[in-house]
Amino acid sequence: MNISIPGIDNEKGILYSGSEAVFTELLGDVYKIIDEKCNLIENYLKSNEIKNFTTQVHALKTTCRMMGAMDLAEDFFTLEKLGKENNLEQIEKFTPDVLKVFRSLKPYLEPFVPKDDSPKADFDKNEVESALKLLVTSIDDFDLNSAEEAIKKLTSYSYDSGLSDKMSSLEKLVSNLDYDEAKELAEQILLSL
Repeated sequence: MNISIPGIDNEKGILYSGSEAVFTELLGDVYKIIDEKCNLIENYLKSNEIKNFTTQVHALKTTCRMMGAMDLAEDFFTLEKLGKENNLEQIEKFTPDVLKVFRSLKPYLEPFVPKDDSPKADFDKNEVESALKLLVTSIDDFDLNSAEEAIKKLTSYSYDSGLSDKMSSLEKLVSNLDYDEAKELAEQILLSL
């Protein structure tokens, strides 16, 4: 694999994410969440919501490890520990630099964002139910490969506007690595079909 991104160890990224395909998909997913997550962290810090701040940096620590950004994962881990210690002075000191490094990945990750312009298949209730069940199981088993496959399948169908909005939300949750919320929404959609 000939990917050269400063601060990212491709071999570790492929190992931790499960395959080269999931690794490159993860790079595209991370591109999509950088601005949103950095803004969220900055807002939590500004409003002194240290518990929410700590939750967000914990999630980004895990995400960075999965994509092989080991130094950045360590930096987020340091912020997580400072959050648990409620050490506001050190959090305020280190957070801007960590977020600056995270944001600096954007131009390197942008080429991995998929361009989706393929035609959609007609809605098939059985196939959609099957893909939603696969997604729920994949999340329970921490199987990112299968979760990504399930989302690809789900986004390949056309839906009425209400269901389309829910599927878009579900895709965004999985892309943002918000698996608990994704599982909950997938179960709700299953019940409504």
